[in-house]
Amino acid sequence: LEDTAFYRYNRLVSQNDVGSDLRRFGTTIQEFHFANQERLRFWPHTLLATSTHDSKRSEDVRARINILSEIPALWRLRVREWRRFNRNHKAMVNNKPAPSANDEYLLYQTLVGVWLPDAGEKFIERIENYMLKAIREAKENTSWINRNTEYENAVSSFVKKLLKPGQQNRFLNDFVRFEHRIARLGLWNSLAQTVLKLTCPGVPDIYQGTEIWDYSLVDPDNRRPVDYDHRQTIFRALREGNDVKSLLQNPADGRIKLYLTWRTLCLRRQQPELFQDGEYLPLLAEGTKADHVVAFVRMSAKCNVLVVVPHLVAGLLDDADDPPIGERVWQDTDILLPFCTCSDKYRNIFTGEVLETQKIDGGAVSYTHLRAHETGRN
Repeated sequence: LEDTAFYRYNRLVSQNDVGSDLRRFGTTIQEFHFANQERLRFWPHTLLATSTHDSKRSEDVRARINILSEIPALWRLRVREWRRFNRNHKAMVNNKPAPSANDEYLLYQTLVGVWLPDAGEKFIERIENYMLKAIREAKENTSWINRNTEYENAVSSFVKKLLKPGQQNRFLNDFVRFEHRIARLGLWNSLAQTVLKLTCPGVPDIYQGTEIWDYSLVDPDNRRPVDYDHRQTIFRALREGNDVKSLLQNPADGRIKLYLTWRTLCLRRQQPELFQDGEYLPLLAEGTKADHVVAFVRMSAKCNVLVVVPHLVAGLLDDADDPPIGERVWQDTDILLPFCTCSDKYRNIFTGEVLETQKIDGGAVSYTHLRAHETGRN
């Protein structure tokens, strides 16, 4: 399944990973909450892994590709244009265009997931090697045992031509413009995913290198040496002093993911009972952007933790360069807090800021504003 079907069925390749079920296309917020409650009840200490040594794509690659599911019409249009731009780059193998339409579609999604602004010869080599592995695993036009070198050479040539820089490369110039928005939205998507992994029922696992952004593909791509010296350098700088606003303004450098991971793990260390065995209560949102909120409370006898992340960010943000915070984004959206779980105040673990809740309905329910504070500190 994972070494054949996952390389053939390319509807949305971020779904094709270890443990995935290709018959299940997406999860509702309600199903997500139910799954967390079930895990807490039956397997409270199970492993929560978003990247492993065996992942087909790293967590950050999948978070990017997932954005495509939010913009299907635009994505369909771009793929149609790219196929038109690139049709002359194909070869004929056994009287059929090579690469096949399915392999070509895999390549476009792969580029969306792993593209780097400074892509050079090493990047092209990574993509070429990945595509060769993918088409061999699929066993449709070539395989590890029965190599079709003519088809493989055609795929390698196609990759090189698509990624060759220059004004005459219509595909690459168009792709880079499209990719800028997808890549930025993918950052917010990945941060939300990281927060959920670190706060949902279960024990979070952090694969080597994913402390900051990591755009790796299947092995051996995800076995490349990790630059721990770089990670230690930026971590020391974060510990010495942090300005969350600057991290939000420059999210692509990876510091914000490391900072978020560090601060949330500190909270887990401070409140081990809450995260090991604390209750899990889904929360509702109301207002204009209520459908773009995932929120819950983790509760113990000593304290409770309110967790809120953005959902479906492509439809939330008009400008992908803006972080998903502040009144301009959230407008009149609020989180409803049942009175039994409510605190009068919550302290933001990332900024130290204190947020106050407000009583409504005679004290039966409280709420906190998502729209408060345009400063990047909520």
